[in-house]
Amino acid sequence: MTRDDTVSEIGWSSTELAHRSALWSLPLDPDERRLLWADARAGHWDRAAPVRSRLRDFVRRSTDAVGIAHVSGLGDPAAPEDDLVPALSFLLRDFGEIVAQNAEGDLSRVLRDQDGDGATELGFHCDTCDLLVLFCLRPAARGGGLTKLASARHVRDIIQRERPDVLVTLGEDWTFDRTGRAGPQVIVSPILFTQRDGTVGCYYQTRTVRSSPERGGPPLTARQWEALDVLDEVLYRPEIAFGLPMAAGDLLIIRNSRVLHGRSPYVDEPGPRARRMLRIWMNTGTNTGTKTEDA
Repeated sequence: MTRDDTVSEIGWSSTELAHRSALWSLPLDPDERRLLWADARAGHWDRAAPVRSRLRDFVRRSTDAVGIAHVSGLGDPAAPEDDLVPALSFLLRDFGEIVAQNAEGDLSRVLRDQDGDGATELGFHCDTCDLLVLFCLRPAARGGGLTKLASARHVRDIIQRERPDVLVTLGEDWTFDRTGRAGPQVIVSPILFTQRDGTVGCYYQTRTVRSSPERGGPPLTARQWEALDVLDEVLYRPEIAFGLPMAAGDLLIIRNSRVLHGRSPYVDEPGPRARRMLRIWMNTGTNTGTKTEDA
């Protein structure tokens, strides 16, 4: 970060991100992992302090530069969840505050196939938190289930070049009605905008924004419908999305205000070989530019 608190942001295509993996992916060796988790389970830093410092600096640099941080081989996915979640939560204290994901106050959730929804693609969106944390417990048994990532800056630059009129519309206030979910019930925010640190920000949930008029929100104009269609078309161009295959034990941190994410379809099987992804939401106190209203 520079002295004026601006961030050296990098917009990227899928090819560029693949070729610059050193910017955003950090491998840990078995000894580093062993020390890290010994301290995490104990709940205090001791022998793993140098590894902690390396991990902390890497995550901050990579989320500043490209909006994501991937750590391969961070944890032992075979560890019991009752043991894993508290240790992982301790490690994450360096990056923000863990927040609830539902009305019951759960601070973590294991994502798995629900009634065959893994057979369909999960569209691009942003979660309602500053940092999305994913820890892979087990990848899909028969392939697929890649975490799809798209740079908000890269998407913005394309739309600015091809359809500047659409970019103006996407920079206006949109209503996202989330009634019934944890956290703010109605979010009013631009979809693409400039943040206080000078980076390009995003907030998008295609189904929520399209259905909000049916829930009492303001009707969408023809100009707004066209803007949503243009945005979705750009997001699904082959060169936009980077598909990240996560192995068991991998950690991924996504800065929601900078990177949109989704998931490719996958083929699974029931039982212990089924795909499972641990999700944690975190807030850092950073103002991303969104505004909230009570429903």
